[in-house]
Order: sequence, then C-alpha cells, then structure tokens
Amino acid sequence: MNGTAYVFLNRKGAGGLGHVGCAFLLSNGLMRCTSTENQAGNGFSAAAYKGFWTEDCPNKLEEIVRVFQRKKTLSIPLGARDKNGLLMNPGQGKTWYSEPYTEWKRLDVPNVNPAQATKMMLKRSREGYSIVDRNCENDVYDILHDEGSGYGITANSFASRIYIGWVQSAFGPNAWFDHHIGASGKGLL
Repeated sequence: MNGTAYVFLNRKGAGGLGHVGCAFLLSNGLMRCTSTENQAGNGFSAAAYKGFWTEDCPNKLEEIVRVFQRKKTLSIPLGARDKNGLLMNPGQGKTWYSEPYTEWKRLDVPNVNPAQATKMMLKRSREGYSIVDRNCENDVYDILHDEGSGYGITANSFASRIYIGWVQSAFGPNAWFDHHIGASGKGLL
C-alpha cells in the first residue's frame, strides 16, 4: 500500500525547542492523528499524565489540520506521580491545555504498513514521558520510521526526498523538523 504521513510542528512548544505530532494513512482510507503533548511541561511523567492522544479523521488536509489545532486538555490530580514514582511538579491539581501547531510537512511513501505503525503508536502511548529519550520527537520518529513501525519511512535512505532522520541528530523538534525531515509538501498554519 502506498501511503501518506504528516509531521506537525508547534515551533513555540517546549520553551522554543518545538513540539511535534504526526498522522498516517490507514488501510481504510482514514488518517490516524496522534501526539504526546506533555502540556504541563514535566521532564518526566507517568504514561497517564504525558498528554498522549489519538484521533482518526478523513484523509483531507483541512480535517487533519482541524484535529491538530483543537485544544487537548490534560488534568493532573493531586498526588500524581511521575514515571520514577516521584510526586509530579509542576502539574498536580491543575488542568493544562495544548498549544496550536504552526506548520506541517507531508510525506508520500510506498509500501507502508499502517497496522504496524498503529502497534508502535499504542506501545509508545503506554510508556512514561522522559525529556531525554521518550518525548514527542522520539514517539513520532518511532511511529513513522521503518525499523520497527513498518510505515515505510526510512531512517537509512539519504537518497530519498522523504527522510526522517535520527532524532539524536538534532537538538529539539524545531531543528529536527527543519533539517531532518524531507517532504512531499509543506505549509504554515
């Protein structure tokens, strides 16, 4: 199956380092949109408090943009603990909201496996957040690259215009989005 994926960027997220989410084409023709928002900005969070979301929508850019622009809400109860078992700070007893995305890139790729990408997405949704190695950028990369997710976007092919580079090669989602993601199309929101 040939497919389409999107990487969405909020350039102002994470104190100016940026924030990313993604969408990928399913075999039924819908797009699966997903992100780990971390609205509270915690360095470490248990999976339940990292702001993960997913939503399917029609495969039309305006519908996909609508999903990504809608505010996502995260409520963290008093006494909530992070993935290390420590009381979460900041965030306890508050409700947090996501910020709007600022731009997108479209990737048109051959030989995708949406079932495997969904499997990877679900696996990442159950893991705690870590600013160092399990953040929004890592989650998007794992869902869309082909070394585990099966979606067909490769981390090894520099010959292709469509390339999602190693997340370790860029400091923050803005740099990763700008310099390590090739695209079939792009736009500002």
